[in-house]
Amino acid sequence: MINPSTFYEATLHRFASEYRTAPGRARNTSQLFLFGNNYLVDEGPFGFQPKPSTGINGIRMGVGMSNSRDSSEVAVYAAKVDFSSQLDRYNQIKAGVEAVYTDNKVNYASVDEFLPSGRSRSQWHTFPVRGAFYLQDKLEFEGMIANLGVRLDYSHAGGNWYVYDPYNKAFSSERSLGLDTLLEKESTGRIFNVSPRLGIAFPITINSKLYFNYGHFRQLPTPENLFLVRRFSDNNAVTRLANPNLPLPKTVAYELGYEQNLADQFLIRLAGYYKDVALQSRLVTYTSRDSKVNYAVTEPNNYQDIRGFELTLNKNRGNWLQGFINYTYQVQTTGNFGFSQYFENPAEQRRYERETRSNYQEKPLPEPYGRANIYFFTPSQFGPKLAGLHPFADVRLNILGDWESRFHFTWTGGGSIPGIVNNVKWKNFYNVDLRVSKTLKIAKANVQFFMDINNALNFKQMTATFDPFSGTGSIGLGFVDGRDYEAYMKSLHLPKDIGDPLGYGNVPGKDRPGMYRNPNVAFVPIAYVSTAGSLPATPPSLEPGRRLLYYVRETGEYVEFQNGALIKADGGFVNQVLKDKAYIDMPNQQFLTFLNPRDIFFGVNLTFDIF
Repeated sequence: MINPSTFYEATLHRFASEYRTAPGRARNTSQLFLFGNNYLVDEGPFGFQPKPSTGINGIRMGVGMSNSRDSSEVAVYAAKVDFSSQLDRYNQIKAGVEAVYTDNKVNYASVDEFLPSGRSRSQWHTFPVRGAFYLQDKLEFEGMIANLGVRLDYSHAGGNWYVYDPYNKAFSSERSLGLDTLLEKESTGRIFNVSPRLGIAFPITINSKLYFNYGHFRQLPTPENLFLVRRFSDNNAVTRLANPNLPLPKTVAYELGYEQNLADQFLIRLAGYYKDVALQSRLVTYTSRDSKVNYAVTEPNNYQDIRGFELTLNKNRGNWLQGFINYTYQVQTTGNFGFSQYFENPAEQRRYERETRSNYQEKPLPEPYGRANIYFFTPSQFGPKLAGLHPFADVRLNILGDWESRFHFTWTGGGSIPGIVNNVKWKNFYNVDLRVSKTLKIAKANVQFFMDINNALNFKQMTATFDPFSGTGSIGLGFVDGRDYEAYMKSLHLPKDIGDPLGYGNVPGKDRPGMYRNPNVAFVPIAYVSTAGSLPATPPSLEPGRRLLYYVRETGEYVEFQNGALIKADGGFVNQVLKDKAYIDMPNQQFLTFLNPRDIFFGVNLTFDIF
């Protein structure tokens, strides 16, 4: 404190990390254990064995696995000073300065002496510096509050960087080790950015207000995009190159909102927002005429805009119940400037430009989601007192609910159909987590017993991934190969307007990717035929006990073979098959299909009141 209206805060900290990533100890291959009279074996499967083998007696613990190596050491030093002063009844001035110095000593690789092709290593030792200064005035006048500020950011990756043309032979396998002698270098650039900020809130009535926020925000690129020179281990060719002069990705954000107090217990908040994101990094590949130069470099030509609104009901006071419920509707558009591939050969480049979609803007698609956090608790002195304690006091139940409308992706039935993009949508995501706790206060000790339940309702979610930059999604780890994935997708009963254009014979329905057949439901495949005349004359060969239904698109009927003859299938049986999703051909790696089991954890948290 300098005086009653002025104070400052100063902080200094250091954060450091050291990585030692490598396999465990080597396997002892000596003949150690005797089985029977004369059968000796080593200690496998214990210990790391880098050599490939073909039998279980010498099994390599996962071919292509255990190949990560990392001995990176990173230290970050940061200093910050914030100053705040209430000048008068209307103005509060805030100012601050920050400096960050990083010692980046990075060394990681993929190592496999028996499968060297495609392995790479990444190394750099740099000392980037960044800093910031901000100035803000908080103006309060007759209930209106306005924050007006500006922030100045400084960034310098440090060191020198290569000056080159994209197809320089210095990047080829024969010459890449001489980059420092073959290419000239120049100092990396110093980047300055000015970011204005504005926030205004003013009352409409004693129980409601409007507010508006506007600001520019900058993010640092990842270290790999600033410093990386990655080479293949087998031929030393450069495979990826960074750019330390990348501009900082920029977000321009707008928000307009309204808040309403209800009965001094609830707060309703409705807000619309828009974010314009520019200068995001993506990889662009350059290939020479002879293909000896073939590497990807980071370029700032990806853009994104996000817009939507959110509605929140918040209760942050009360003796028994608190929490919030939120619904957010969001639409996102992503695109790129330029192409993701450039060939030195003009003919190759023209062919690529005719066929690529990398410069197409992603079609905006809605991505709504909802969140709820409901918190039930009993007061600290609630209930009868037994042995000096309140057994029913400080009992807490926290319910965290999550709903998400999942991503769209492209499915063309295994072929390529021009014009079909993002035609299917992943099944919606649901989840509920619980925490139950009870706190006992004994002298100056607080003992909390708790139970956490993740996925309390045991919702099953098939593993799935989504790449927001390419706009593509895929079903996850359960599939053995592409044919397994295709069999699952074709077994789904997709809506008619989605399945018919694909032409593989889709049984119409309301399925979405992500739907599944329970493990205790027997598989009953349904085959598609266009007309009754297309049905087979003889029954197919099936596993014992398995039934096969045929769906006749012409009539909409289900038929099956019984005693060698085709008959109309029993309606009750068909309805049960459709209800149980028994027709879905599930992934063959069942142990990787669902990776979100219900987890229950019990614990004790012990704290002490020192003063």
